[in-house]
Amino acid sequence: MMNQARRNILNHIRKSYKRNELEPETVKSLEARLAAAKVHEQPVIGNDLISIFIKQLEKVATTFESIPHAKEIPFAILAFLQKHHLPQELVIDSHLKGLPWPNKLRVAYRAAHAKDVVSVSRAFAGIAETGSLVLLSSASPTTLNFLPDNHIVVLYKDNLVGHIEEVWVRLRAQAMPRTVNLITGPSRTADIEQTIQLGAHGPRRLHLILVD
Repeated sequence: MMNQARRNILNHIRKSYKRNELEPETVKSLEARLAAAKVHEQPVIGNDLISIFIKQLEKVATTFESIPHAKEIPFAILAFLQKHHLPQELVIDSHLKGLPWPNKLRVAYRAAHAKDVVSVSRAFAGIAETGSLVLLSSASPTTLNFLPDNHIVVLYKDNLVGHIEEVWVRLRAQAMPRTVNLITGPSRTADIEQTIQLGAHGPRRLHLILVD
């Protein structure tokens, strides 16, 4: 449902263009077009989405691991932190609050701050075609995705799709979030002497935990 602030903004825009409220028949027609949106030609990628997805992750320097159950997420994260000698302090998506976090991990459920080193987010979807992760502002603060140097993302295999068009179909079935972030690998740039540098505009390390 549209909140009052957004309704006021759209009303001001409508008035500036000297437009009135849409006729009911026009609204009905637009809604029908959205509901039956046509999918254009898509590349054939095969049926083994997991293998395709993993191959694309490797191309964009995203590390990953698979675990059989959600209860193992905290321990997979702990092992990752220890492997890379990272502080055992995390800012986390509140949707992961019910997991059995070990006492040695210091966990905070909030937006990321400049001093935070590691964040954990839950992905809305993964796109096998490109190795991209889809994260929504309605699920967790957007700062978790871009501010800390190390970003860990949790994705359930049921939320892996073949093409990006399938993401929009799923999004239309729920309230549309304010922001949809598509993340493909850690931040990088080649502006300096045409040499790839990681962590230019966001996390220098992106790690995916794929949950059965």
